Amino acid sequence: MIKQRTLGRTGLKISELCLGTLNFGWKTDEKTAFAILDAYHAAGGNFIQATNHGPELSLPSVAATFSEEMVGRWWTSRHLRREDLFLSTRIYVRQPPEGGEAAFATVVREACRDSARRLQTDRLDLVIFEWNEGLVPIHVSLQAFDHAVRSGLARYLGAAGFPVWRVVDSLGRAYQHSHCRFEALQADYSLTTRARFEPEAMALCQEQRLGFFARSPLAGGFLASRRDFASVFHPARRDWLAERFGNTYGEAALSVVADVASRLEVSAARVALAWVLHNPAVTSAVIGVQSVAQLEELAQASALPLSAADLARLDHATSAEEIRIGPEVARPAAAPRELVPA
Repeated sequence: MIKQRTLGRTGLKISELCLGTLNFGWKTDEKTAFAILDAYHAAGGNFIQATNHGPELSLPSVAATFSEEMVGRWWTSRHLRREDLFLSTRIYVRQPPEGGEAAFATVVREACRDSARRLQTDRLDLVIFEWNEGLVPIHVSLQAFDHAVRSGLARYLGAAGFPVWRVVDSLGRAYQHSHCRFEALQADYSLTTRARFEPEAMALCQEQRLGFFARSPLAGGFLASRRDFASVFHPARRDWLAERFGNTYGEAALSVVADVASRLEVSAARVALAWVLHNPAVTSAVIGVQSVAQLEELAQASALPLSAADLARLDHATSAEEIRIGPEVARPAAAPRELVPA
């Protein structure tokens, strides 16, 4: 069964595995998607994340909202109780060039309203706003986000991909102006993407009681591939993974994950996900699967008996992660995290 953890200071219990549905409707057909959702719910999962991305992003514009529509059709067709689900969506919005604060508030309100309609609910449990430069000036954005909660369109707010200093600034502004604040932070976090979260953002989440959602806990599939990129990924995906993770630290992570997986006789994916879930700062890991078998495999990750020695080996292998930012390469040393028992 999928376990639950408390979302920051809200007191709500949500699944430690969040089912990301980004590919539903354009890479995953409805029959398969419904089977995955059925299996997730049967395993005790309640946290489903859809997306409402605009055409500015890389998704085909016609598929930008398929996941919301499909999740809405699924839960209503199954006659599930709304209170048994925690429905969230990721929204990408930009401030319009004209119209000021009122115009942006309208953009946010309509985006939330459209998402709720597609998900067939009157209120979203969580709206996660994607960072982009179009959210500046930030005080205008925060006021519009606050209005989305106060108007009843959303229960809570989350920030995805925000620079840490922007999150800190937003928390201060929310306190100063009595706005609803972000209650969760979402960012890439895996064995090969640690340095942008550790230790600064981790400390922020713990001290400010923010939930943290680990996006791409398998590094886009890199940590589950066992080096066999040619047969697992199409060329464009393979090239992207090689460019981002094909370095000393990526190789070290693959090697240690494979060793631990071999000793425990489990998949590399389960080991990599278990490492993420052992971090007490992680509220939920966002997983995307293409079959029920993949879901069932990953659902067992939190029960994997990683020893203190296993965790130490995995930590040490990537404790000085390499970050690629454009043509530059930075190599910050990440502080070790406190180990917790399996």
